[in-house]
Amino acid sequence: MAVEVTLLNRLIGQLDTSPKRMSETNTRPDVPDEREAVLVDNRGMLCAQGILRLMRALVVLPPGQLVRVLSTDSAAEHDYPALCRNTGHVFVRHEREDGVIVSYVRKRAG
Repeated sequence: MAVEVTLLNRLIGQLDTSPKRMSETNTRPDVPDEREAVLVDNRGMLCAQGILRLMRALVVLPPGQLVRVLSTDSAAEHDYPALCRNTGHVFVRHEREDGVIVSYVRKRAG
């Protein structure tokens, strides 16, 4: 249990949760706005590790928060949408940037 708390605290310290001004956020919910997204960097991790890291990040974030996940494991293209279907979070979309899979997930309300 102490190890889990330590890992969670380390993860929380890595998240960029600085408040954003309304004028800096996107008004179209169907189009992810990177300026409002919290970054979870899963590059170099296998699918199970990436899923766990994303789940830990989602625990501490407020409802509706957008998360931008960077992955190099091709399984992410299937795993993140499946995670969202099973947990109620909203899978927004995938993009590819220089061989990196960029996924957007929005934390479920309440």
